Amino acid sequence: MVYLFIGLVLLMLIAPIVSILPGKSQKQIMAVRRAAMARGISVELTSIDDPNPSQEKYRTSTGRALPAKLQVAAYKGLSRQGASPGALQAFQVQRTLGQDGSRLVAFQSITDTPLSAPCLEFLGQHAGSLPDAVQQIIWDGRRLNVYWVEQPDTVMGEKIFTFIEEGLQWLAEFSSISTPD
Repeated sequence: MVYLFIGLVLLMLIAPIVSILPGKSQKQIMAVRRAAMARGISVELTSIDDPNPSQEKYRTSTGRALPAKLQVAAYKGLSRQGASPGALQAFQVQRTLGQDGSRLVAFQSITDTPLSAPCLEFLGQHAGSLPDAVQQIIWDGRRLNVYWVEQPDTVMGEKIFTFIEEGLQWLAEFSSISTPD
């Protein structure tokens, strides 16, 4: 009986410690984050307004509405150049749902200003390869942010890293071409 009691006490002490250890998917997500940071891309956990807020997950069991916030990771690449007069104007876009309500289609502006032709060209050239889990892209003139519902998949991570790196390079080239002499 004493051994059973000692075993239960040890189990009660060890169980909380084991439960906080990271699982396989958490380790894979951390590997993706480390790979991003090694390439100079900062990672920040944040929340954004959910582009599909009418889901049942935003209701309590009693039917009360909850804020439609989506937990995402912001992968941020910083431009090496300062904002120049010919730089692409700031934009904020998010994925939109298709007509059937299930398939994510394209990026649409979430601000009042329509997207410029260079912005549409940039998104057309570079955003097509992004995973469907990417919810928003924001360019503020210095930083290119990708808001992603993280997946434990290094291939998806590589697509996002490549988008940020190539996007910053394209934006720098666009700024140098567009700058009046």
